[in-house]
Amino acid sequence: MTTSDAPARRRHRTRPATAHGAAGAVCALALTAALAGCGSDSKDDAGAPRSATPSRSAKPSPASPAPTRPTAPPSPTTAKPAKPAKPMKPSTPAELQACADGSCTIVVTKGTEIPRANALRAGPFTVDSVSAEGVDLHSVAPDGFVSSFRNQLPGPGASTINGQSFSVLTITGHTAKLRLFPAT
Repeated sequence: MTTSDAPARRRHRTRPATAHGAAGAVCALALTAALAGCGSDSKDDAGAPRSATPSRSAKPSPASPAPTRPTAPPSPTTAKPAKPAKPMKPSTPAELQACADGSCTIVVTKGTEIPRANALRAGPFTVDSVSAEGVDLHSVAPDGFVSSFRNQLPGPGASTINGQSFSVLTITGHTAKLRLFPAT
């Protein structure tokens, strides 16, 4: 090898090395950027590297799915169909007449007439409808004044007109159990 050939070879070797060097620098930069993205943004760990495997005390983040365990499907014989609510038998006319003193528990349907409680100045009441939305009823006073109670539902409260209070105890289908009692 002569002295004049050496710089040419070096140039020849330098050009490919420079080309590989630029590509290598780009790859190294990309690798550095990718590894930098693996860290945490939280200030708690101050950029400390995470271990490859989580510790047993680590809680999964809400974004990561919880590990699932295979479960056996329920057998068709274990599921029991829900029993429909037992229908209530509407009160008889004699049971409804017991409400004339303002104190009774009765089962009503649409069209049921609850007699007037004269001592309490309330009634008679007519049930307009019974449904899952509640019990609707109204009363027409002797002077023609109409009082309406709409969407009365089971619960701890009671509705009152004059001296008569009533509450819905239960609703099953198109029947309802009402409790009438003197207002206190």
